[in-house]
Amino acid sequence: MYLGWSSHVYPLEAADFTGVPDYAGEPIPACDLPPDRVILLIRKGHPDSLVRGRDEIARHAGGTVDVRVVFEPTVARWNLLGTLVRACRNDYRFHGTHVYHISAAAVRSMKLERAIRTVENPQARHGKDRAASMAKLLESLKRDGYRDDKPIVVMLCRTGGLADSLRQGHHRVSACLACGIDRIAVEFAAAGVAPWQRWSRLRRIGTAVAVFAGMVAAVLWAFWPATPWEATMDERGLPTLSTIGEFPRPRVPEELSGIAHVEGDRYYAVSDDGSGIWPMQIGMDRATGMITNCVMGRNVRVGGDNEGIVWNPRRNSVFVTDENAQTIHEIDPVTGKFIAEVTLPEHQRKRRKNRGLEALTLSPDGAFLWTANEEALSGDGDRSSEQKGTTVRLTRFRRGENAGWAHDGEWAYLTDAIGGGKTRRMRSGVSDLCALADGTLLVLERELSRKGVAPAYRARLYAVRPTPGAPIDMERPVAKKLLFGADTGSANYEGVCLGPTLDNGDRTLVMVSDGGDADDERLYVLRMKEGRE
Repeated sequence: MYLGWSSHVYPLEAADFTGVPDYAGEPIPACDLPPDRVILLIRKGHPDSLVRGRDEIARHAGGTVDVRVVFEPTVARWNLLGTLVRACRNDYRFHGTHVYHISAAAVRSMKLERAIRTVENPQARHGKDRAASMAKLLESLKRDGYRDDKPIVVMLCRTGGLADSLRQGHHRVSACLACGIDRIAVEFAAAGVAPWQRWSRLRRIGTAVAVFAGMVAAVLWAFWPATPWEATMDERGLPTLSTIGEFPRPRVPEELSGIAHVEGDRYYAVSDDGSGIWPMQIGMDRATGMITNCVMGRNVRVGGDNEGIVWNPRRNSVFVTDENAQTIHEIDPVTGKFIAEVTLPEHQRKRRKNRGLEALTLSPDGAFLWTANEEALSGDGDRSSEQKGTTVRLTRFRRGENAGWAHDGEWAYLTDAIGGGKTRRMRSGVSDLCALADGTLLVLERELSRKGVAPAYRARLYAVRPTPGAPIDMERPVAKKLLFGADTGSANYEGVCLGPTLDNGDRTLVMVSDGGDADDERLYVLRMKEGRE
């Protein structure tokens, strides 16, 4: 028996393997198998079987377990066309016998989809209204949930015989993400193996070469001159984000640019039109995370161009940024009374007009206050363009005695470039921050560009992990990892905060849009699943 195996490791529910038998065929040499702890075998004419990992599955009972899928190909070793060419390979394709369960967000993050299909971008089919079919699918999912008898199909080693990809289910994945449904059914199919998986001896030679190259690289790295800048970050334990849904908030006030969660359904928002601080009640279904209602309270007027806001539970106050005055003030949100000011470094005064302090967040333990300018300060670099993003300063303050705050460091952060098109207001910058308990910082990038007929917004959430070290170097920004990105049309999402915890223990993120300039007034909810080390 010679085997091929999946290019991805799949996080499947451990409970799915209760009915999968252990492999009982002829022994398979260890050198012909990948090194993964859990290996699932699919073969034509045989039930799926578990080659390795029963104890590992038991340890993950009630959760998910990482599984590598191996298969016995139906294409002869010499038949390269049958392996690489889709039309030829289809004659040999077979499916596994079991259905498993996987996260829709995981499918999206593994980039298994050859194209992302939405209501606006359905697959064209002659004689069939695919947009109507997609809308019908969304209605069915919202009404009945996901049906296990309609699994998506992952073709193993499909693209050019090299990488797994989705054969069926592109519309279902997008529809589930849009509806906040994360658990979907999946089955695996296969035909031929990638060329390098055909000969075990070749694999062993390749492994030896890789080990030798690694040793050489380690020696070179050991004697390389030390540098204070790290080009990458440790991505272990990062959370995963998936869409729950949007909700139209009241049209008054229009220009909400920041949001802060207090407790339960209570929030405060801040406006950049001079109307100040607004209390909000946002009802949320704790089972699904969907917003059920939004009610605005009576505002208190403070400042002028307020952009960021964060709740301070120690003193039942809020911190608010003013982009025009380039200040951070602590304020009583009920009376509007000024309490204290956070002193900024002098160079932070060199902001460009309407490109100053936008973002604000407080670490969950209350020890650190973070802010960032929207686009580069004068002297720090250029504004964002279609060729390059803009470099801003992630600025941290540490809580001191008597609730005072001391400047505690700055890190350079490079935004994405503007996506394209010509529009008078085109831009790409940092609009808010959200600090997590493990020290990870979520950075909300907001872009306005023209990719179609009219200008449209795009929201992106990146994770960064700033670590203390050398003085800030604007030429060497911190590494960042994209966790979420979406085209949001006319909804200009400027504020983000941690929301309530759902019944299953997942945390929510709530974003608020600025409805100025005839943009949409909306709320956007994301599900945040805790990462695994």
